[in-house]
Amino acid sequence: MGTTMRIVFGLLTLVTCGMILGALIQLAFIRRMEDSLDREFSFGGKHASLAGSNFPLARGISNWPHDKDAIALRVGYVKPEIISWKPRIVLFHNFLSAEGVKSDVRTSSGMFLNPDERKYPMIQAIEKRISVYSQIPVENGELIQVLRYEKNQFYRAHHDYFSDSFNVKRGGQRIATMLMYLSDNVEGGETYFPMAGTGKCSCGGKMIQGLCVKPTKGDAVLFWSMGLDGQSDPDSLHGGCEVISGEKWSATKWMRQRTVS
Repeated sequence: MGTTMRIVFGLLTLVTCGMILGALIQLAFIRRMEDSLDREFSFGGKHASLAGSNFPLARGISNWPHDKDAIALRVGYVKPEIISWKPRIVLFHNFLSAEGVKSDVRTSSGMFLNPDERKYPMIQAIEKRISVYSQIPVENGELIQVLRYEKNQFYRAHHDYFSDSFNVKRGGQRIATMLMYLSDNVEGGETYFPMAGTGKCSCGGKMIQGLCVKPTKGDAVLFWSMGLDGQSDPDSLHGGCEVISGEKWSATKWMRQRTVS
């Protein structure tokens, strides 16, 4: 019995270390892409300060002024902040530009972009950005869903991973979600994770146990529904708090284990 327990303990320790190492590697990758906003940049052989510069990309992109990929990925603008290790949640500040936030693709609530709309350059840039920062291939992603929450509307706590065998046939299990905020003229409407954090937070004007993320235009929240051990993470439980006033617009991208056919 003692030997069995030691083996089980060893395996659990190995899995835990692997999860921490994987998260650290991903964070290091993101940090390596990010360029400091507080440094000077070099352009055309001249030096200029970021503060007060008229160069449109100066405040975000210093080393890649001609790199289209860097521009599409908003290198230097996007700032990651880990807000929870268990479940794994990363808040990306300035994930979307003003152009990425304003869209005429859909004006109604609760609609998926169709395959033709997915070909729009702006949508392709956003999907590439999601892929790079999540480290999940573009082809593993479902179509982006745009949602609108009006006053008194909410979304009860739920998991994004599937509990049935039918849905996993198409691309496998959902492993991660990128939730992008498209508006911030809203009171309430926070995204809450009841199993994250150790304190309380404001959710639709009420104090609840867990972690709440206020919807800020241009920001995005990336969280994992599956751990690095390949198992669904029940701590990824999340929901949308009640909107007190205004409208909450968001766009959601779910990502699978395999190519979504």
